[in-house]
Amino acid sequence: MLHDNRWKVISCYYANNGLQSNEFSDGASFICKDGHTMYFGGTDGINWFDAIKTNNMSWKANVIITGIIIGNKERNTDIMGDNFNLEYEDNSFSIHLSTLTYDDPNNITYLYSINGEEWTRLQPGMNEITFSHLSPGTYKFRVKAMYNNMSSQIKEFTMHISSPWYSSTVAYILYLIIIGVIIYFIYHYQKRKEYDRMQIQEHIHAEQMGEAKLRFFMNISHDIRTPMTLIVSPLLQLIKEDDDMHRRSVYETIKRNAERILHLINQMMDLRKIDKGMLTMHMQETDMVNFIDDVYSLFSDQAKIKDIDFNFTHDSDTLSLWIDRHNFDKVLVNIISNAFKFTPTGGKIDIELTHNDSEANIAIRDNGEKIPEENIKRIFERFYQAQNSVNDNNMGTGIGLDLARSLVELHYGDIQAHNIDNGDGCEFIVTLPLGNSHLKPEEMVTDDDDNKKTDLIELNEEDDESAVEDNKMSPDKIDILNEQLSNRKRQTIVIAEDDDEIRQYLEHELSGDFYVIACPNGKEALTAIMKEIPSLIISDIMMPIMDGNELCSKVKSNINTNHIPVIMLTAKSRDEDRLEGLEMGADTYIVKPFNLDILRRTIINLLHQRELLRNKFNGSESQENNLEKINVESPDNKLLNRIMSVINNNLSDPSLNVDMIAQEVGISRVHLHRKMKELTNQTPHDFIRNLRLKQAAHLLEQGYQNITEVMFACGFTNSASFSTMFKNLYGRSPREYMKN
Repeated sequence: MLHDNRWKVISCYYANNGLQSNEFSDGASFICKDGHTMYFGGTDGINWFDAIKTNNMSWKANVIITGIIIGNKERNTDIMGDNFNLEYEDNSFSIHLSTLTYDDPNNITYLYSINGEEWTRLQPGMNEITFSHLSPGTYKFRVKAMYNNMSSQIKEFTMHISSPWYSSTVAYILYLIIIGVIIYFIYHYQKRKEYDRMQIQEHIHAEQMGEAKLRFFMNISHDIRTPMTLIVSPLLQLIKEDDDMHRRSVYETIKRNAERILHLINQMMDLRKIDKGMLTMHMQETDMVNFIDDVYSLFSDQAKIKDIDFNFTHDSDTLSLWIDRHNFDKVLVNIISNAFKFTPTGGKIDIELTHNDSEANIAIRDNGEKIPEENIKRIFERFYQAQNSVNDNNMGTGIGLDLARSLVELHYGDIQAHNIDNGDGCEFIVTLPLGNSHLKPEEMVTDDDDNKKTDLIELNEEDDESAVEDNKMSPDKIDILNEQLSNRKRQTIVIAEDDDEIRQYLEHELSGDFYVIACPNGKEALTAIMKEIPSLIISDIMMPIMDGNELCSKVKSNINTNHIPVIMLTAKSRDEDRLEGLEMGADTYIVKPFNLDILRRTIINLLHQRELLRNKFNGSESQENNLEKINVESPDNKLLNRIMSVINNNLSDPSLNVDMIAQEVGISRVHLHRKMKELTNQTPHDFIRNLRLKQAAHLLEQGYQNITEVMFACGFTNSASFSTMFKNLYGRSPREYMKN
């Protein structure tokens, strides 16, 4: 070992360098006083060293690459000088190094450095450098060998690992193009989506606006029907009673315009039914020549007044089409009315019916002003109104042509409008298919069915006319009809109507024949009904506090009042409104504006029917009570007697319930519930409660002043609950009932 104050060097010697052997004995060493002479003893002799006189050893060696191992296979063909090119899948490899010196290879140490980093030393004697999954790129290697602190020359070479195809420059360019295309399409997709969203939003907004308008018109129509009642009903009385021809002419004008208002209201109702899919077609074979001629005659007087040349032509004397007669006339009336509206005085309107082998065309043309081309596609939109100099002061509602289009489509037809090319005005063409092969079986009706329906309508009209004629004979005729009801006392009628004028009008008109109690809402009417138990109830539906449906439901669910007939009198004319009222138990449903004569006849009929039923079931009709009968008790009577026996024996017992009765009688709870519902129209629980309340009412009538004792005697334990149930049944609290 050679050292001074700055550095020290360690040199290794072996047997091939002149040592007696590579093995020395323990403790066989000596250093002289001069500090640089050393003696070592070994198995084959003694070695001595003079560190100062020892000559520096030199080692001349060059490091070379003897091979590259890839996948257990050696590849020399890829070696081109100092540059090595490998594919991406060959990025795990081993490099073999050698100095081409074989005297002591186990003591040679190899070192390498990559891209100028620090040297990495291999184990002595190891000449293989291994790399696994080296990333693509170019690597600059430096390698050298060390032997006895002697270094060989540095060997430099370059290793290039190719990138995979998806990481190549071409691939990245392709990626950029694809990303650009994707961004482009995403941008346009978002733009298109936003446009579609705006279109949908606009469409939804238009539908909401249309629905809001229609709902507004529906609400207005309900409000209009109420005052129309006070116009039409008194007007019909004036027409009936006044014989002055001039005044009758004025009355007819008022009546005709009132019917026009109702026609507009009914159009809105039809649109509502179509929107809800509730308008059912009843198609039947019809001669269109006669059908159109009937509609044509309706406008003849109007054509004369406006001096319009009004003509109807057809290419055959008869033409059979399957149509809904009660709806298709609305199509023609709306289109012809629209033509009269837009045609000036002295103009011309033509109706032409033509056909071919498969379809029929109804063309209605006028020589009025043309429709602007940009608006011609919108005239069938709901609430759209075309404006021009002819109709600026005669604007409509914008629903007539929309209703016509909807009805034509329900007839499996088509309707178009266009301006006349060689002249003024425009033309509407309705196209309908011939035959009935396109119709569903449930949409077709035969002439017999229609005749029955027509007979029914005519019968109703005759009834209406007979009601009018009967009232011409008032008061004698009314007195005779009332005498048919009862000669014992005057019938009581409760009227529930929130409109003051209609309520007063009905009260004034009916008070001559009945004792009338008029109430402004359902709550007050219910109180009066529970107190007076009238013979009949007339109720509006839309009322504050308690509406007519709720009033009807409460009346029909109470055993003391469920026999009273209820007439629903309302402006709500939709089928679903009628169904709701009938489901609540109403006996009949009359739509405003109503004919007072029909209302009076309905009242008389209902009261007369109740009188007949009362006489039939109390035996007055057949005097069965005076007939000596053989008493044979039926099983149901035996069951009721056993049930009443249990109830009478335990009426004051608060624990009396359905289970106790079922156990005492000896039947199941389910069977008891079914039989009680069948025999008494009440559940066992309601039956027990009502018997207890009737017993309490009986005790209070007899003068028992202590309501608490009466409550406990009838099996009730809670005073608040007893008072509430008693008031629900009798319309008054127990104290008020006792006082009265």
